Amino acid sequence: MNVRQRKLKDDTSAPHINVRSRTIKHPRKLKKVFIFLIVLALCITYFLGLFAGQSQWLDGLAKSLGYESVYHHAVIIDAGSSGSRVLAYKFRVPFTVFGQGNLDLVDEYFEQSKPGLSSYADDPEKGADTIVQLIKKAEFLTPPHKRKATPLIVRATAGLRLLPADKAQQLIDSVARAISKLGYDVAPDGVKIMDGADEGIFIWYTINLLHNQIDGNTMAALDLGGGSTQITYQLSDDDKENYPSVDQYVVPAGNNITLYTHSYLNLGLLAARHGVFRLENPGNSTEFSSLCVDPIIQREPWTYANTNYIVSGSPRAHGTKRSAVYNACHSLVRRYVLATLDWEPKQPPLGSVAAMSYFYDVAADAGMIDVMSGGTVSVEAYRAAAQAACTSSNVDQPWACIDLVYMVALLQDAYKIENNKPISLFKKVNGHEVSWALGLAYTTVMNRIVITP
Repeated sequence: MNVRQRKLKDDTSAPHINVRSRTIKHPRKLKKVFIFLIVLALCITYFLGLFAGQSQWLDGLAKSLGYESVYHHAVIIDAGSSGSRVLAYKFRVPFTVFGQGNLDLVDEYFEQSKPGLSSYADDPEKGADTIVQLIKKAEFLTPPHKRKATPLIVRATAGLRLLPADKAQQLIDSVARAISKLGYDVAPDGVKIMDGADEGIFIWYTINLLHNQIDGNTMAALDLGGGSTQITYQLSDDDKENYPSVDQYVVPAGNNITLYTHSYLNLGLLAARHGVFRLENPGNSTEFSSLCVDPIIQREPWTYANTNYIVSGSPRAHGTKRSAVYNACHSLVRRYVLATLDWEPKQPPLGSVAAMSYFYDVAADAGMIDVMSGGTVSVEAYRAAAQAACTSSNVDQPWACIDLVYMVALLQDAYKIENNKPISLFKKVNGHEVSWALGLAYTTVMNRIVITP
């Protein structure tokens, strides 16, 4: 933000000064006044610089002097393929002198339920009730007198994208009718299927907002859901020609910046697992045999997209080496991934890399990171864990081998990430859930503040 500086000019309109009225002490007094004015100007310039940068110090000072904060609320429903989540937010408007400052996230509430909304394709009213119950659990965060002005937004992701259009629309209509009675501000498009690009952009907003990097060196954001996966990162002017224009979006973040974002349907963790099983077992059978599942696993029940399957591990020759098992599974998974990509990037994501959702969960289940605090991994770390899992008779984690191999195939074969590139895994940052819902809530509230006179 530019701070305008005023130049001192001669005031030719000033009245003529009668030098005869001066005493001998006046020049010394004038010199002191002039020095005082210079010091005052320097102080003002310094503090204006602080103010223009929306200093936290300034906000803290304002609060100590009795500044009454303005609060805004938003309630977001993430209707994902594997479950539904409510994320209710409370934002505070910090004290600023010039322009519009960023919002402070001061409180949130998170709750989830399973199965996902798409599981109620044949009973949309029951599906809508699961959403209503989640919203009611979060009511305490939004004062009753503020609910009429609080946006309530429901966004369905890959689970509904994969349903027949009429089934998906019935669910959307049922949810819209149900939540319209709850007293919140529900826009005409308050319930809809989220575009994959929006999912990527909002998770990028979230991870960079929580790290206070919106105006700095932003992180690439990798999100992995059950039905789809998104990759989003900032492009320089020189990089733009290497990416499809349809995947480039100019977003307001500090100065306007250009993001590359792409959403891959059927490359979410659960969709990919199903796709690999189907690749090994063509046809319409609901019984799968897979070389990516340990042979000790026999007739394991598994449900995907409202269909019940039975999965068994394929027989292996006695003494099969760990590397041979991994290589066979990786070859199969890689074939599925590359065949499913609708656009294959030629270079890895730019900048540092942050990954969320199933990237985190799979690593935590494998003991690669602390389940509560997360950590840093790499493609090589996922590969080592996969090699161990593919030759381990772990009946408690029947999908560990295929899921870990999929991490390697997606990150390296699809996204071109180098073996030892650090990948930071996040579930929470400073106690806040890492979800695209925060990015959506933040931008929605900010837009309303800008529009409101």
